[in-house]
Amino acid sequence: MRLRILIVLLFVCFSSVYMSEAVEAKYDAVTARRADDFFNSIGVNTHFGYGDTNYRLYEERLKPRLLELGVKHIREDGRFGWRPDVIAKFREVGAHGIKMLVIARAEGVRKLVEDLGDMLWGLEGENEPDISRSAYPTWPEYARKQQQKLYDTIKSAYSWLPVVGVSLANCRDSPARLGDISDLMDYGSIHPYAAGQPPMNHWGWGMSMNTALEKARIANGDKPLIATECGYHNRIGNKGHPGVSEKAAAIYHVCLPFVYFNQGIVRSYKYEFLDLRSDPDNEEMEYNFGLIRWDGTPKPSFYALKNLLAIVKDSDDPEDFSPGSLSFAIEAPERVYSTLLQKSDGSFWLALFRNVTVYDTEKLKDIEVEPIEVSLRLRKKAREIEVYVPNNSDQPSMEFRNSRRLSLPLGKELVILKID
Repeated sequence: MRLRILIVLLFVCFSSVYMSEAVEAKYDAVTARRADDFFNSIGVNTHFGYGDTNYRLYEERLKPRLLELGVKHIREDGRFGWRPDVIAKFREVGAHGIKMLVIARAEGVRKLVEDLGDMLWGLEGENEPDISRSAYPTWPEYARKQQQKLYDTIKSAYSWLPVVGVSLANCRDSPARLGDISDLMDYGSIHPYAAGQPPMNHWGWGMSMNTALEKARIANGDKPLIATECGYHNRIGNKGHPGVSEKAAAIYHVCLPFVYFNQGIVRSYKYEFLDLRSDPDNEEMEYNFGLIRWDGTPKPSFYALKNLLAIVKDSDDPEDFSPGSLSFAIEAPERVYSTLLQKSDGSFWLALFRNVTVYDTEKLKDIEVEPIEVSLRLRKKAREIEVYVPNNSDQPSMEFRNSRRLSLPLGKELVILKID
């Protein structure tokens, strides 16, 4: 009797059965994107040279946690130079394959290139000059002039290095004031802070995703975009730029890179790696953006991103291949978003997520989200399907074999299916 009940439950919950030939399914043939490209689309902002902050604890905290996270891209500010000891720290983590995007000015570029060597991925123009006291109120002229000098210097001496455009704080109004400077960059920059809302709902200054991208094009033309800053902080009750709970941030931070990747954003650098300073009374937003708390303990976002990176990581030296396509259909009672990746071993990795609010920024509490049943149908039978939930683990939570169809509950956490 128990065996019969178990068989019925498995059938109802997971439906890992062959489709009836009488059912005519409509499949979409979706071309995958390289898993390695998605892996390298995830970055984090760091401040190695901030000696009066949490970043001073390099051996105890910064280096071991950064290597544990597994991220391969960091963003730093090199406009004012670094001490020799800071350069040595960069080189040490660079030996582990970490690459740097550096905010720079033309005057110091040659030394930056010499100091960082192969670790240097690219150079970026002025960071948020539209709110800089030193550049205001003539910041557009100042920013254009600095970008011209940086671009000319790089392309005349280090043509292989990418140049990223000017980052703007007010991404709603400032692009029009700056004007089109796309001829002075290889990549554009955008700061689409979600301000406590789901990643798809808010791309800075109350703008929708489409509006923010349209605004970005004013200054960056058709150049590929990089989100040089993005993410959530945990200063609960903050006005203007609301914070969210650590639990909610972890859910949002896993969805965030997929949302950006789906929109063609080449890389998104989470701001930032460590909480800057102690803030026992939760009074300062700027001190609470980190993946790591002031006391050195990781927040849920750290583990969620660590798991995500481990799941999507390809081999250490993935082959240069053109991804194939997978024919599948998704059925659900509401819109489910997806991203299809493929690794060099041929396996497909399908991310599924919902655009749901998981934190109430008015009532200051987490929101429970009722799971929905999502059905995935494949045109061809898969030898094996594994289900991963990065917010929980980097190991599969369910497995199916010889299946063309499965159903699973999809709550507020993103789910990744490995289809072999």
